[in-house]
Amino acid sequence: PKYRKILYERDYYDIFMFDLEGNLIYSVYKELDYATNFASNGTGEWKDSGLGEAYEGALANPDVITVIDWKPYGPSSGALASFLSTGIKQKGKLVGVFCTQLPPSARPKDPAEWLSEQKTSIAKQAADSILPNAMEGFKQAWDSFAPSNGQRLSGLQSAYITNNPYPFGEKDKLNFSSGSEAYHAVHKQYHPRYRDILYAENYYDIFMLDMEGNLVYSVYKELDYATNFAAAGSGQWKNSGLGEAFEAAKASPDKISVIDWKPYGPSNGALASFLSTGIRKNGVLIGVFCTQMPPEARLTQVLELDGIEKENTELLASVQMLRERYISHAVFNDIALAPVSQTFAEAQLLYVQEIMKEALFAILDVKRTHYLEALQASEQKIDDLEEALVWGDMISGLPDLSKICTLQSMHKVSHKMLDLKKYLKLLRDTEAIAVSRGLLTNLVVSENGLRAAMEDAVNFFRTDDGVDPAAELAKHKAYTATDAADPELADVIVAFKEAWDSFAANDPERLAGLQAAYISNNPHPAGSKDQLDAADGSEQYHEVHRQYHPKYRDILYARNYYDIFILDLEGNLIYSVYKELDYATNFASAGAGEWKDSGLG
Repeated sequence: PKYRKILYERDYYDIFMFDLEGNLIYSVYKELDYATNFASNGTGEWKDSGLGEAYEGALANPDVITVIDWKPYGPSSGALASFLSTGIKQKGKLVGVFCTQLPPSARPKDPAEWLSEQKTSIAKQAADSILPNAMEGFKQAWDSFAPSNGQRLSGLQSAYITNNPYPFGEKDKLNFSSGSEAYHAVHKQYHPRYRDILYAENYYDIFMLDMEGNLVYSVYKELDYATNFAAAGSGQWKNSGLGEAFEAAKASPDKISVIDWKPYGPSNGALASFLSTGIRKNGVLIGVFCTQMPPEARLTQVLELDGIEKENTELLASVQMLRERYISHAVFNDIALAPVSQTFAEAQLLYVQEIMKEALFAILDVKRTHYLEALQASEQKIDDLEEALVWGDMISGLPDLSKICTLQSMHKVSHKMLDLKKYLKLLRDTEAIAVSRGLLTNLVVSENGLRAAMEDAVNFFRTDDGVDPAAELAKHKAYTATDAADPELADVIVAFKEAWDSFAANDPERLAGLQAAYISNNPHPAGSKDQLDAADGSEQYHEVHRQYHPKYRDILYARNYYDIFILDLEGNLIYSVYKELDYATNFASAGAGEWKDSGLG
């Protein structure tokens, strides 16, 4: 029941457990692989399948997540299957292999297939007989709404944004605004239809523009709504991607124009890509229909439009490595897998870009306090933010960050900066800086840039010890949260605290006495002090230690922690598993403990 529930909750296709001889001793769904053998040197029917590879991979590298790519799998009626596997250890000893079969929704799409689907979708909408009537209705209603474009902008943004009762990001929920103007009736007639299309096709937004470049309708009503996008006009966003999309469709109305990703102001500076085409009625061009691509589609167009050779083995190797990083990070740490519409190639490209941006800031040793102070000024520009950072000579030659990072993405850096320093643990500064420079230069990806960025990313990842630090961190965060939620833990802390207080009259005497009992006079050698369940003596502390120490020592072994600590509210380290020299000292910042300014402090 437990593993069936886990399978349902995490949407796995199946869950497997193997013994060390390769026997599939348990699975949830009991397909024809159940109870067969998967050892490569055995005679099992499916030993050479993806699940066989997963078993052998975990056996060879039990401390990492092995990812087996999609391939036909006989027991699943020949359907494509992908597996993730890892070793199962008990007190440090390998006892078996745990494996999951990924859900079909996790299967990657070919990037060209994704873009083709998007083009097909917009072509379908453009061919819909209702679209010309909707465009004509919105155009007539736009013209009659007010005498000038300026008044139309002011009035419509007031009606559908400012006075819209729904919060930002949900303005689409308003079917129509109150008022006698014809525009509201037209909006009431057509808005539910195009909102439903947006949801069904997973667009970010849908737009209709008249031949003068006026955005006469959009679903989400961002700040681009009711503005003008003609290149010859004076609209605020005319030089944006949507402006390019309008001009491209106007110039070539019978084809699908694709505008590549670039920052888009009305979407808070997030990268945006647009597909556009002309709207004709009785053969006459009357407007432009445009969609804003969903965020997960990012880089698809780049892969097609820039003509990158998919046969390039180095690029494919890069994508595969990053794909494995992405899957192991997501699936084994309770992070939702990419939706059906998101290809893995896109996902790991985005993933590595975020890592590289964050790693750069770690390398350059950004002054965190200065950085956060700069962020607090919400109108602060990136240029001002850069001036608040301590760059040193390393910054020379780096690209203009205002073309790469939004304030939002940089804000995420500040929270992850310390964690991501782990990515650099085996790199020399010069090497790390070179890698990050190359990746940052190409974060707004071009044909040559994508390949170079991917190659650099692979070289970067190959410098570690085979363990994904982000995945390890997420795993241990989950462990700590689970252990902290144990209802017994509060009782443990209270018991140790009472025993600490009664052990001696003051903290220095407690320090001296406990370090003598559990370190100096501990019969076990350094590094094995944890083997002592309790020291001799009549003090209450030793009985509490005897009661709870084996439990937390077992947790330490099972979780592969380096150590476990319990501190009271005065900062006293009243218990640890390994009894190093920090044991029984004080970590309060206002105190006098030797290690108070350390990481544990």
